[in-house]
Amino acid sequence: MQEVRTYYYNEGNAVRKESEFILQPTRTLPTRKQREQEKRQEAIRRQKITDRKRAAALRKNRLLAGYMIMAIGLTVFMLVAYVALQTNVTTRMNHIASLQNELSTLNADNKAAESRIAMTTNLAEIKDKAINELGMVYATNNQIVYYNVEGSDYMSQYKDIP
Repeated sequence: MQEVRTYYYNEGNAVRKESEFILQPTRTLPTRKQREQEKRQEAIRRQKITDRKRAAALRKNRLLAGYMIMAIGLTVFMLVAYVALQTNVTTRMNHIASLQNELSTLNADNKAAESRIAMTTNLAEIKDKAINELGMVYATNNQIVYYNVEGSDYMSQYKDIP
């Protein structure tokens, strides 16, 4: 138990007050063993703080590494998709070019065939065979019938044509 003593002292000019002082037991210096133990405890406390900070940094680093891996994966995926699209476009353009080349070749073949047919066909000979062998004649004016079609692109026939 602590000892309580009352002391009087002067405060100011002439006022006397009674105050109580609690006397503290005299403080003894720690022994070497106690100081070493305190140092060890402080070192352990600092090590625990350092370990906590290191663990938090490791968690942050793992999270950051995860984000970076996802970003790199997404970038690689986008690059592969872009290259695939470019390849697809190039392939289609080459296919279109080959189809255009084939079309121009077919058109040239058709024109050549038409020219060959036109050169081998003799219209005078055809007219001569039609008139002499088949008995065909030119149509006369009374055999020609003209029709007026208004606003329509087809005609309905209701009777036989004479």
